[in-house]
Parts: sequence; structure tokens; C-alpha cells
Amino acid sequence: MKALSVARNLRNAKNDPFGFIVDSLIKIVVNLIIPIPLAGDVVAKFKGPILGFIASIVMLTLMLFVTFIAIFSTIFLSPTGFFKYVAASVGDNLNGINEEFAQSTIPSQNPFGGSGMSYTSVTAGFMDPAYFLQFGRNHTGIDIIPNSNYYSGSNSYKENHKVIIYATHSGTVSTYVDGEGGKTVDIINDGGDLKTKYIHFKEIYVNSGKIQAGTPLGEMGGTGFATGEHLHYEIQIKDSNVWKLVNPLSYIK
Repeated sequence: MKALSVARNLRNAKNDPFGFIVDSLIKIVVNLIIPIPLAGDVVAKFKGPILGFIASIVMLTLMLFVTFIAIFSTIFLSPTGFFKYVAASVGDNLNGINEEFAQSTIPSQNPFGGSGMSYTSVTAGFMDPAYFLQFGRNHTGIDIIPNSNYYSGSNSYKENHKVIIYATHSGTVSTYVDGEGGKTVDIINDGGDLKTKYIHFKEIYVNSGKIQAGTPLGEMGGTGFATGEHLHYEIQIKDSNVWKLVNPLSYIK
């Protein structure tokens, strides 16, 4: 009987070497897992359906893995995906509404916080002649950067280690990239007669909608027409349906 079994195995190995190897491996594995006589032979006999089931499981696992990778790449790695959302959320959660800012529809403080201009240095003034001579165009706002008092005294900077720019009044916010690549935030007050503009952000934390004074708008940067990192801060008032530029320093107390 044993001789017949050996002869049959030799014949199978000659006629179907691959099938013989698969059957042998199946028997070895099954006998190790299920130490019952003939268990390996029974499983090997029905290897077709079993291998088909295993192949289906493997294919399903691969499909789920590929799907997970695709979702992960889209949500977590996209520049406009999850990390951008997290950056915005972190900015909002860490800073909240900066209580240094008075809740008003008319700006009265500089966008870095603090009292008056205590945290701020002006690098280019409103309608600055030197700016016009250098760049050949009028300067429609003021360019400001944080000074040494900001870095030593600002709670916002101590908490985040970033220069955060805040809304100076309440209203409706909109965000966009200007024609020169500057990341920009506009806020129009509820009366619709005053607008503030903030340009050159490295990262913007807000989306369109209603906001309050002291809301973190984003991190100071140098995007667009800029020779270095700073904030271009601009105020316009509506006069007979025409937006007119005014000096922002007149509103900072």
C-alpha cells in the first residue's frame, strides 16, 4: 500500500511538478497545524477552492491597503488637505480670540497686538515717497514688522513661536491670492463702509465668513511682491460707493 502511494506520488511529480510541490507544501502546513491523520490529504484534494478563497482574501487586503494609501495621500499630504486644516485649527485653538483687541467694527489697534505701536516697527509708510522712488508705485498702506518688544512681551509669540496677525475689527472675511502671489485677507465691517487688507501671509488660518476682532488670521510671511517677511496693512473707507485709501496709523491708538 505504501509502495502504491509512493509510486502515485512519483507519477504526480512527473506529470505535474508544480501541483505536486503545492500539494506537498499544503500537507506539511496542514499537518503541522492540524495533527490529524489524512488532514493534509483532504485539504490538498480541495486545494482549488481553498486557494481561490485565500487569493480572494489576499486581493481584498491589497485593495483595502491601496485604498487606504490613496485616502491618506489625498487627505494628509495634499497642500490643501488635512495639514492645512490642522494648521488653521491649531492657530485658532492656540490663540483663540486675542482679548487684547477691542470688539468693534472700527479698527483701533495694530494687527500684532499690544498697546498702540509698542510691538511694531514701520518699514514703509502710507504713500511713502521713498517707496515710490524705489518701486515706481504708490504705497497704499503701511508695511510693519514686530520689534524687539514684541518678541519679548507678546504672549501670542511666547505660546506659538510664530508671528501671528490678528483681525483688528469684526466683520466678514475673505481670502485670496493677489495678482503677484501674495496671500491676502480682506475684512469688511458689518456696516459695509470700512475694509482692512492684510497681505504677504505665509499661512492663512481663516476661511470666508464672519469673524471677531482678535481672531488669528494667519502667520506673517513674504509671499507676493515683498522683499522680506512683513505685513502690508491697509485701510479703505467707502465714500459714495467708492473705496478710498486712508492712513492706517490714524486708526491705531
